[in-house]
Amino acid sequence: MKIVVVGSGSIGSLYGAFLSTIEGNEVVLVGRNPHVAAISTLGLRIQGIMGEHTFHLNAVEDASEIDEADLILLTTKTYDTIPAIKTAKHLIDKGAYVMLIQNGLGTEERVAEELNTTKVLRATTCMGALRIAPGIVDATGCGLTELGSRYPENYDYVLKMTDMLKKCGFDVRASDNIEGVVWTKTLVNCGINPVGALTGFKNGEVYSNPQLRGLVIKLVEEAVAIVKALGIELTTEDPVRYALGTAKATGDNVNSMLQDIQAGKRTEIDSITGEIIRLGKELGIETPSNESVYALIKAIESKYLEDTTAVVTHKPLKVKELVDTVTTT
Repeated sequence: MKIVVVGSGSIGSLYGAFLSTIEGNEVVLVGRNPHVAAISTLGLRIQGIMGEHTFHLNAVEDASEIDEADLILLTTKTYDTIPAIKTAKHLIDKGAYVMLIQNGLGTEERVAEELNTTKVLRATTCMGALRIAPGIVDATGCGLTELGSRYPENYDYVLKMTDMLKKCGFDVRASDNIEGVVWTKTLVNCGINPVGALTGFKNGEVYSNPQLRGLVIKLVEEAVAIVKALGIELTTEDPVRYALGTAKATGDNVNSMLQDIQAGKRTEIDSITGEIIRLGKELGIETPSNESVYALIKAIESKYLEDTTAVVTHKPLKVKELVDTVTTT
């Protein structure tokens, strides 16, 4: 199988590297320099909890350089989904499947509509990875990958990819309720990520603080009201407890939204909290806590996105300051 990984940052590089260990697989990484240049010259080094490995893979800057593929593995940030997948349209037109490993809501529907294909799979992952230098990725956490498709005709392919990912070392589960899987992950992200990003706290620090735990509960409960109105079946019976349990279990993690702010990058707040707010308005469900943290994150983003030469000097909010802001708006 020829697999093209579009968006080969930390997670894309990690999955692409281990998929290349399956006999008969050819993996091409599509990413940005200097990461791609380092991989082409020295190989891709994976270190951390999955061991020390060097993978010698083809790496290019643009999918248009590739003539054919069986699978496009898309691991970009959600806001880059459509521009990135368009670069591989010629491969999809020839029959390639697309598998999205992303946070957020609704990306698979947008890809299917944009490219006029139903060969779209969706996965969520609790794997942790950090690109620490060009060509070097640190695997920081092992967790479950759940894979499925909104299109029932793809289920045999879902099982095929589930088996392949298991063989190369990942903890993977096929799901016939991928919408519930995605929403369950989104509830966790909408509760933990903005709170950690605004305070500068690791997940465990968010969990350990009673005031911040209370804020996480409010954020998740607002989103749960939307889930119930939509009639979505979650993969947990107690989403609040599940979100808090995730924060505790991943205590040393610096969540991706906080990483983005620290790096002066655009966050995925729009596809997580922003989508919850949008759906709340459509359904007539109030989401005041989510609206507050959304506004705060967007305000921080605007400081460095409007001036790309600016040095990121965001000062994290104090716990009382954040809690008071959210509860009084």
